Order: sequence, then C-alpha cells, then structure tokens
Amino acid sequence: MSAKASGGHIYTIGDLADFFGITHRALRFYEDKGMLKPRRVGQKRLYSNKDRTKLRLILNGKQIGMTIREIQDFLESYELRDGNDGQMRKALAKIRSQRLLLKQRRESIDISLRELERVEKIIAGMVEAGASIDE
Repeated sequence: MSAKASGGHIYTIGDLADFFGITHRALRFYEDKGMLKPRRVGQKRLYSNKDRTKLRLILNGKQIGMTIREIQDFLESYELRDGNDGQMRKALAKIRSQRLLLKQRRESIDISLRELERVEKIIAGMVEAGASIDE
C-alpha cells in the first residue's frame, strides 16, 4: 500500500494501478504526456497525493468523453487555480458543454431503445403468429 511521507502519502505505480483498475502502461502514458510527474527513486516511480488526485481527474475526464488535450488543458487550470480566473472559466465551460453533449447522447439512445422495443414487439408477434399457424 502507500507509505506516509512528509506532506502526504506516497504511492507506487502498482498502488495507483490497482486502486483505479488501470494498467501500469496507462500510468506511464499519462506520465509521458506530462499529465503526471512522479518522483523517481532509481527505477521506482513514487506518486504523491497530488498525482493521485490528478489521475482521478484524468480518468473522470476520459469517462465523460474529453480528449487527452482537453484533459491536459483542464489539469493546467487545476494547477493554476490560485487566481487564474480565465482558465477556470474555460474549464467550467468545457465541463458544462460536455455534460450537455452527454445528455443529448442519452436522449438519442433512449429514443433508439424505445424504437427497438417497438420493432421487437412487432417481430415477436409475427413469430408467435407464424408458429401458431404452422402447428
């Protein structure tokens, strides 16, 4: 598990991978993109609480359909939240836009599901009617 250090917990790559259910390769990818910056001790990567929080933001961003670039921009706003009002407004607008897009997709999926259910009932009725005629 994690170790306690001055300033918070320290997590290994295995700790974070297991906790979030992702691969070590995914963590290294985010590191290569500059989204995570673990401390290195020899070959070991040691992640801080801040890295863990950033990883949660990355994964949440992916889950709502944000691109890697959009997540990187959001992380920059997260890092600069101490007064960079413009960046925070930009991040907020993106989150609201993404939420609206997902709601629209959900409505479209609901319409498709209702139509499939209607067609399924028609076909099931035809199959049952055909089965009784053949008997």
